[in-house]
Amino acid sequence: MKVVQTTVSPEEHALLVARARRAQRSLKDLLRSIIRSYLTSDDVNADDPFFNLKFKGKKGERGSVEHDVALYGTGE
Repeated sequence: MKVVQTTVSPEEHALLVARARRAQRSLKDLLRSIIRSYLTSDDVNADDPFFNLKFKGKKGERGSVEHDVALYGTGE
């Protein structure tokens, strides 16, 4: 194994330690698991509910303009 060293904020460290305690794991084991999960998560989850969302709106050329007005106002 190789040693990897980094610096985290006190808040991040506290969150990591708390998570490790809840999972009854060492901090080192938790971090290895997080790294492994991150490195193997390149695939898109086709079952993600996001892909089943149905968006409703007006059709036509002005859809994006009306969308901007709804979000940002008319600017007047």
